[in-house]
This record gives sequence, C-alpha cells and structure tokens, in this order.
Amino acid sequence: MGQSGPSKAGQYNVICFGFMPWGNMWKRNQSMMAELAKLTFIRKLIFVNPRISLKNKLRTQVNHIHGKGVINTTLPKRINSKIMVYTPMTWLPCKQYLPKLMKVEDGITLKMIRLLNQNQPYILFLNCPNFSSNLVMDALIKNASLTLFDFSDDFSELGYDKTTQETFRRNSLAYAQKADVVLTVNEHIKKKYVGVNANIHVVRNATNYENFDRPRFDPLEKLEGMKKSGRSIIGYSGIANLSRMDTVILDHIIRQKPTWQLLFVGPAQPDFIERYSRFENVHLWGSVNYDELPRVIQYFDVAIVPFLINDHTKGNDLLKLYDYLALGKPVVSTNIGGAGDLREVIRLADTPSDFFNEVEKALQSEDSDAVEVRKQVARANSWLYRITEVEALIRGGLEERPASMGAFDGKVSDASYSS
Repeated sequence: MGQSGPSKAGQYNVICFGFMPWGNMWKRNQSMMAELAKLTFIRKLIFVNPRISLKNKLRTQVNHIHGKGVINTTLPKRINSKIMVYTPMTWLPCKQYLPKLMKVEDGITLKMIRLLNQNQPYILFLNCPNFSSNLVMDALIKNASLTLFDFSDDFSELGYDKTTQETFRRNSLAYAQKADVVLTVNEHIKKKYVGVNANIHVVRNATNYENFDRPRFDPLEKLEGMKKSGRSIIGYSGIANLSRMDTVILDHIIRQKPTWQLLFVGPAQPDFIERYSRFENVHLWGSVNYDELPRVIQYFDVAIVPFLINDHTKGNDLLKLYDYLALGKPVVSTNIGGAGDLREVIRLADTPSDFFNEVEKALQSEDSDAVEVRKQVARANSWLYRITEVEALIRGGLEERPASMGAFDGKVSDASYSS
C-alpha cells in the first residue's frame, strides 16, 4: 500500500493506468479521470494507456482512421492544461525470458513517468488488469501517496481466452490487495471481492450528461430516411458480440416484427456481423466518435440492452443505460447488474416474449413527462456529481496516510527482478 501522505502544498498529481486507451468513446475510467482533473487539489493527471507493441502500431493508426480516436502516440500527448496521455511501447522480443531485458523496458516506462510527474507527490489510480508488468506497479505503489484500484468490471470474468482471463484475474486481485482503497461498480462485485480488501466501496457508473443534453441535433441523412419511413427504430449502442448478446431475444424480435428496424451503433464483432447482417431490418452503423453518439441515439424510438444473464453481466453497471436516459429514451433491458436499481425508469424483461412485449409497450406509451423524469435521473447520475464520491474517498484516504516519504524517483531495484 502507499507509503507517502498528504502533500504540504495540498496538491497532488494523479498517475492513472487505464484498462482501455484514452480515446473519444469515453468509458468509466476516462470519464472519471476527466472530472477528477478538474478538482483544485489535483495539479496534473498522467493517463497511462495499455502498452502497445511496435508491430501493432500501424494497426492502431488504422483504428484511429476508422473513428475509434485512440490516442497511442509514441510521445506523451497533452489533452488539456492538466491532462497528459502516455503510451508505453513494448519493443524487445522475447523479453519475458530475459529479466535484464525486462528491466530495460520497464526502466524506460518508469523514466518517462518520472519525467511527466516531475518529482511531485502523486495518487496512483489503477484500472489495468491487462498491464503486463507487475514490476512497474510495485515501483509506483511503493511511493504513492495513495493507491486506488477500480473494478470497473468484474475482471475475473473478462478475457479473450483462458490465458488472458487468468492474467486479468491474477493482476486485479494482486492490485486490489495492495491498494489503499478499492472501488467497484455494484454490490455484486463488492461482495465478491470484499475478502481481498476490506476498504472497498461501490461507486456507480454515470453519464457525461452535458454531452447528451443538447438543445438541438444536426440531422443525419441516412437516419432521417429511416425515420421518415415510419418504421420504428429499436437501437443499441456499444460493442455488439455474441458472447454478451442474448441471440434468442434478438431472433424473436426480428421474427415477430420484421417492420421494426434494429440499429446497432458501435463496433460489431465478426461473429455478430455474420449472423445478423443478412437481415434487411438490421442495420450495423459502426463506431462513432463520442461527441457524435448523441446524434445517432436521438433517433432511437426505444433503446435496448438484450444481454445474457451470467457472471459477467451480473458485474455490469452499464454506462449506456445512463446515456439513454440522458436523452430521455425509453429503455428495455434484461435484468443485468445495475439495471434493477433503475426499474422506476426502465423496463426489465428476461424472456424473449416479455422483452418483445415491453418494447411494444414502450412504443405505445410515450409522453413528455416520462421523458423529463428519465432526464432527471440521468442528471442526478452524471459524472459531475459522481466524482464527489471519489473525491471523498481520496481525501479520506490521504488523511489516514502517514507523513510524506517523498515522490517517486523512477528507479527500479534489482531485487524487484529476482523472482
């Protein structure tokens, strides 16, 4: 756990390791950091992207061209006067077999963080079960004024395969155990990991309300045509894949109501594209920039979250639910993690027939009062207000720390590489 305490000047830098790189499709960690950086006791925020290899550098540039807006430059990039984004590069082949090469690469990463931090007291914020070096983390945790780990998802249920899933599980448990404060998105995750760290707290997700609450939207020609057809638009935003989607629900909707138009906004995985692109009433819109997302969602007649109920989705507290509500949209969702707490403003259904019926009811029962109630719930669950919970936990944690032992010097000891 962190060993340094409150800064004499009352200000700190934040060094944040993100699970996802900084981009323009804002997730929990990026939204939280953007709000945290606005606080007066935060001098500067250094956001560390996941490491990227040289061989994947061109692929990242292609992703940027296709609208994901990921910032993965080889040099630190300034986002605004208080936020810098840094992407560590992994460039030594087979280094996992040679501890000396690992030390060289980790030393470069730590040297860059030291230069960006400028020998200031710092708060370490970890949201990175995918980060490849525990050695870097140990060096940073050692002299952090406070260390926080955020279960923005149930990381033990994530992973592209068994190997990455085990890596995520192992790292998240190790970092959570070493942290001074642990955050989770819901009670399910808190109860699951309370034995790892007793100082664990629920901080729910929220929406960037100001991004969605606009007096007007510029029209999108293709969606204007869909709207004028008179066929209802049933929409979903986010990654579309078969591992989370309840295909039985989707298939039932498509069969029962071919006149409805199902619009999926966001990146779609190959298996999802193969299964659903053949349907005339299914439209795959693809990725959009975050500031463009409200322009698309505002065309939804009903927003849906047709997710499977499993250990992964029990750990959800979906940002998209709050985003939908910020636009006043009626929402139908399966009873995934976090959805039950919004049952006053969203419709819940778990069987295909019930889900279909709830969508039909939502289409038939719209009124201006319901729209405003949804917006009020979203406004109350905006990051502008949610960040106060995080600030209180940070300030409380700093007050409990002993006197400062100095800022991070960027050095990696040989002992760190003995295992």
